[in-house]
Amino acid sequence: MDPRDATGAAATSAAAGLPPAARTLLGAALVIFVYTIAIGILNGADLWEPSHDLLMSHVHSGTLGWITLAVAGLAVAVFDRSTQPAPGPAPAPVHRGIDRLAWALVAAVVAYIAAFAVGGTFFADRIQRPVVGTALFVPVVWFLVWSIRAYRSHPAPGAAHLGLVLAWLSLVIGAVFGVVLGLSTSGRDLPGLGDEIGARISDAHPPAMVIGYLLVAGFAIVEWLLHPEDTTRAPRIGIWLLFVAGLTVNVGFVTGTDEQLVGPANALMIVAALMVLWRSRHLLRPAVLRRAGPGLYPRFALAFLVAYLVMLSVIVSWIAGDTIDFRAPTESQEAFLLAFDHTMFIGVMTNLLVGSLARFDPTPRRGDRFMWWGTNIGLVGFALGLITTTSVVKEIFAPLMGLSLLVGLIDRGRGLGTVHLPASGVA
Repeated sequence: MDPRDATGAAATSAAAGLPPAARTLLGAALVIFVYTIAIGILNGADLWEPSHDLLMSHVHSGTLGWITLAVAGLAVAVFDRSTQPAPGPAPAPVHRGIDRLAWALVAAVVAYIAAFAVGGTFFADRIQRPVVGTALFVPVVWFLVWSIRAYRSHPAPGAAHLGLVLAWLSLVIGAVFGVVLGLSTSGRDLPGLGDEIGARISDAHPPAMVIGYLLVAGFAIVEWLLHPEDTTRAPRIGIWLLFVAGLTVNVGFVTGTDEQLVGPANALMIVAALMVLWRSRHLLRPAVLRRAGPGLYPRFALAFLVAYLVMLSVIVSWIAGDTIDFRAPTESQEAFLLAFDHTMFIGVMTNLLVGSLARFDPTPRRGDRFMWWGTNIGLVGFALGLITTTSVVKEIFAPLMGLSLLVGLIDRGRGLGTVHLPASGVA
């Protein structure tokens, strides 16, 4: 057995307890994800066609409510493990105020999701979206400042720490684009921005979040789960390549040079992915993959990462060839983009985040098998149903994916109040 796969009582007994702020963020993320999954099951099975506003609340409850709050909770836990390695009554200075920040972030995210869900019920122009989005911007920037301070006070920051900081910086950039998008959809403009620049910034919001933010965050978690003791330059180089790629995509969309810049950015992402896959090759052997355990989560995530980059390369070819209008894609392109998004949201990020929960609590749980097989097989079938526009396939596999997620998350979430940070090792 690979020593980095070892988990158990020895590691747990030496671990510090999960910080209260991390429990708050992770617990809220799990609760909000139930809302996301419920809409996804009903819509994916074609049992109910939610309004566009509810679909947007579904998207943002997944990206912000589940993924972003969980990433924040993980960041608190990762930095706490280094600055406060043993339980004690006096927190390290960098963690002062983190409990208030956690609750502020949760409250702002919930309000933002609600702002999408209510649609035009109160304001026909939906002005509440950029207003609440601006309010959300405050705790998001506050968390960035906190994470930078935590990184600088870390005695030996690794690639995972660097990646979490850069991912949150990318989130802040994407949040700025999101506020502009909200103003645009409400018929308002920011002073000093013309219609064309405003439209470009609005178009930059989705790629800034999916590429610049989520991809960097995903790689950071991979480093934490699979390579916690790697102190070489390779993982840091990979993280920086992804961050630069995200910035390049942002510049391309904002300046209208996306056709020229997305290709080089995609090349940087592929290089970074090949680097982490090569370093993880011993963990991806068939004999290792056949061994059940929490370590399957990040391994599934790596498999979906490959699929994600292949799909991204297809989208890059559309952009370079000027064959897609993201404001009015064709039916097949829209289906492909939806499959692309779910490959990142579920295949990569959800596997990694649940793998993180499993690292906190390595006790085997029955719900894990639902997550490993039901969720991931369901995702593959759902994506194929979308890409091939085969409704019956989508209708079968969407409920399988959603129900397996619910079973696995409820089982994992039950132990959140008692989990501990492991001393080292792979989940």
